Amino acid sequence: LCVADNTSFKDLDLSVSYKAVAGEEDQGGGPVWRYKDANNYYIARMNPLEDNYRVYKVEGGKRSQLGGAAAKAEAGKWHTIRIEQAGNSIKCYLNGTLYLDVTDDTFKDAGKIGLWTKADAQTRFAGIHATEKK
Repeated sequence: LCVADNTSFKDLDLSVSYKAVAGEEDQGGGPVWRYKDANNYYIARMNPLEDNYRVYKVEGGKRSQLGGAAAKAEAGKWHTIRIEQAGNSIKCYLNGTLYLDVTDDTFKDAGKIGLWTKADAQTRFAGIHATEKK
C-alpha cells in the first residue's frame, strides 16, 4: 500500500495508469479509495497473469471480493483503471470500458486514496487523478 496522506474523498472519480512490469506469483495492482487505515478500504485491481479485473473491500484486514470479470490487459503496456463511486455504487472501468458495477455499504465516509500491489508484483503507476463527485 502507498497512501496519499493529505487526501479525503467520499464520492469520487479516480483514475490511474498502470503497467505490470514483472512478477511470477502476481502482476496485479490498482487504486485504493475510502481508505481508513491499512485494514479498511476499497481496492480495484487488474492482474494480467490471471486475465481478471476485480474489486474488493478490505474490512478488519480481511479482503472480500465484491465483483470480478474476465479482462485482458497485456503486461508491459500502459492501461488505465478508473473508479466512480457515488454513495454505495461502485463502477470500475478498464481502458474506458465498464467491467464492474457493484454496490456496497461498508465504507460510507470519506477516506484517503492510494495504490496497491501484492506478492512479487512489480507495477508502475502514473497520473493518479481524483476529483470529488458532486
